[in-house]
Amino acid sequence: MAWRLHLALLASFGVACSSAPTPPPAPPPLPPLAPKTIAEGAASPVTPTEAGFVVPENLPQSTVPRRKIASGLQNPRGMLELAERTLLVSEAGTGNPANPNTGALSRLEDKNADGDYDDPGERARILDKMHSANVIDVVRRDEVFGMAAIARGDGVVLAAHSMFGAPTTIFRVDGNKATKWSFVHGNLNALTHDPKRNAWFAVSSSSDEVVRVEEDGGSKRIVKFPPLARGQDAVPGYLRFDPATGDILVSLFSGSPEGEEGGSGVELVKRAGEIVRLDPDTGKIRRAVSGLTAPTDFVLDRAGRIYVLELCDGFLDPIPNRAALERVGHGGFRRFSGRLLRVDPKRDAAVVLAEGLDTPTNLALAGNKLYIAEGMGTPAREIPGPTGTVKLDGFIEQLVIGD
Repeated sequence: MAWRLHLALLASFGVACSSAPTPPPAPPPLPPLAPKTIAEGAASPVTPTEAGFVVPENLPQSTVPRRKIASGLQNPRGMLELAERTLLVSEAGTGNPANPNTGALSRLEDKNADGDYDDPGERARILDKMHSANVIDVVRRDEVFGMAAIARGDGVVLAAHSMFGAPTTIFRVDGNKATKWSFVHGNLNALTHDPKRNAWFAVSSSSDEVVRVEEDGGSKRIVKFPPLARGQDAVPGYLRFDPATGDILVSLFSGSPEGEEGGSGVELVKRAGEIVRLDPDTGKIRRAVSGLTAPTDFVLDRAGRIYVLELCDGFLDPIPNRAALERVGHGGFRRFSGRLLRVDPKRDAAVVLAEGLDTPTNLALAGNKLYIAEGMGTPAREIPGPTGTVKLDGFIEQLVIGD
């Protein structure tokens, strides 16, 4: 978002800050079809003919019942099932400049086993008063940043807090305690552990990079993505390790052809998003899935199928200034138009499992359960709903998937 800014997801200068720094000027664009460079300087271009599986415009429906299990959250992002009926959840916060420290990392526990986490005493803060900001003034869309990714690997649980144009603080979570694990220059929106190489990798959406991160600080660039077909930034948003191949899969959200701060804020390109495969050893990249609109998070099941979120199906109602938040509007992304797709690359097939999602940003898989974080933007502002005006709310939905 300048969606990259959302994908950048606001880090702090420590646990909490009193004000957000002014984002630096956007870097000059790379030349079209520039090679993807790795740290050693070798080139690893994407071959244009490597389209992978192209998602058809018209997909079959196989919708799965879903239910809301947590509501009233302030921009929920990363999620992790710690145990049966226990979730770890990041909240980016409200983005209100008058009260900037509203982000949190919370432990949710369904103590009365009623299937939700909305009852008194079922939420406990592990990190509180984390910095939160809305980047309306830069991108003219309602995007709130703060606490971001959560990932588990090698017996460790990590949670990231990153800010556009500033370093990322990565916390290690042990029970009800979080301690600083690393401090990395660059906004790291998503993390994944690679057991094959015993390494942690991350995406930096503002610099279009995948990096390897180290405990106690430091990172190494693995690859830098060039602009996409219409000159827009790639905007890598999320990544996952694929145990079947040893590759790292990366979703490319696709930015605006007008640049990070150009145009009116709604020039993003439909069906320009992708998921690509990255070999971290060589930097070689191959397209796995293309034809996606604004893909955000994704997960893989044991059969190698990819479950991927699309944030929305259209871009409209930009927000020229903060005063415009007072009127009913989509705020840059069509509300309640997001989807969950299941892509089976082995069979060249895809199906819609859920639609009508409200700006879904993050996805988590635990057994046969999928968790979806929804409701990005300024909490309680009025937005167009499925049947009329509703107040924006952050919430998590759960789906149970079959084989």
